[in-house]
Amino acid sequence: MDLNKIIKLISCFFLITSNYSCSQTTKPANMKWIEKYSFYDFYKKNINNGNFPPGTGLKLTIFKFLNEKTIFLAGSKDLHAFYNKPGDCAILFVSKDKGKSYQEVTFPEENVKFLTPTEKYTLVETNINGYSAIGKNVIYLLDNTTLQFKKIDEYSSNNKISYKQFNGEYVIYSDNNETYVLNILTEEKYKLPNDVVEKNFILNDSDAKITFLRENNKVVLYDAKNNLYEISKTLKGSYSTIMNTFGEITLGKENLLKTSGTIYDLNEKELFEASPKTEKGLYRYKNFASYFKETRPYVIFFYSYDYGKTWYEYKTQNMFTTSVPKGYYKDKYIVLDVSYYDKKNDADIEVGEFQK
Repeated sequence: MDLNKIIKLISCFFLITSNYSCSQTTKPANMKWIEKYSFYDFYKKNINNGNFPPGTGLKLTIFKFLNEKTIFLAGSKDLHAFYNKPGDCAILFVSKDKGKSYQEVTFPEENVKFLTPTEKYTLVETNINGYSAIGKNVIYLLDNTTLQFKKIDEYSSNNKISYKQFNGEYVIYSDNNETYVLNILTEEKYKLPNDVVEKNFILNDSDAKITFLRENNKVVLYDAKNNLYEISKTLKGSYSTIMNTFGEITLGKENLLKTSGTIYDLNEKELFEASPKTEKGLYRYKNFASYFKETRPYVIFFYSYDYGKTWYEYKTQNMFTTSVPKGYYKDKYIVLDVSYYDKKNDADIEVGEFQK
């Protein structure tokens, strides 16, 4: 497996943690639960003819922080359970007070497939009918202030179209074998040349410029608007890829068998080793790393502040969660879906603060 595939695995961080060693040395730690939220507080009634709490009619699969206070939860809503109507609708909950309260946004499709939040706008991808012959993906641009949205695109879910690396104005738009930097607000687009897109590349945070690696040792800045190249850094070593996966731009170098790799910062300092086995289920932000195990009757959280050399361990009490990826804010907070064995505790969503 080459390093680019390893990086894709890291980016997804599907939370399946059976590959972690049971002999891992850990230190006991604590989690401060700073917010607990029940969807009963939002809907004010039970569903399915009053027999079940409203959280049972929601399937949330996306948990993300925009910043320290803004949280996005997304997935699907069972219309039969709520309104005795057939089907599902795509749903997004937005909190602007770190999980104290939420606002609801619904879309006509069946589920939210992906979203990329930025300071002013969030790019939302929804789906209806999956990948069937009539399956369709729809792209929306959501205003984070008003929570109003407009449709940007719709296409068959079987088409090779994607919108990635949205930075609030520009996005990497791919259609089959053609890749562009697209201004989502003006619809202007700039085709990217093959030397830019043949390996990993990074859309800058605020403009139409691309950072990529040339000849394995040159960090190049490409201005897509003006078709200009600029070498921003010449490296001493040779590297396989460049990425912005861990909260900072890093470099990757494959081992000889291409089964794992070593990650470096832009000053070429070695940070940690990565492989499919070690990165599966792992969230990383700079030197912080975290994963969890759902071992009923409790959940175990593991986290590290030194790239995984030393681990802290926290066990919840009488609480369980699903296996979907959770939302993290840097090395400070986690937001996740929860259920309690004690039915007197009706919390559906909790925000935890990691304690050193």
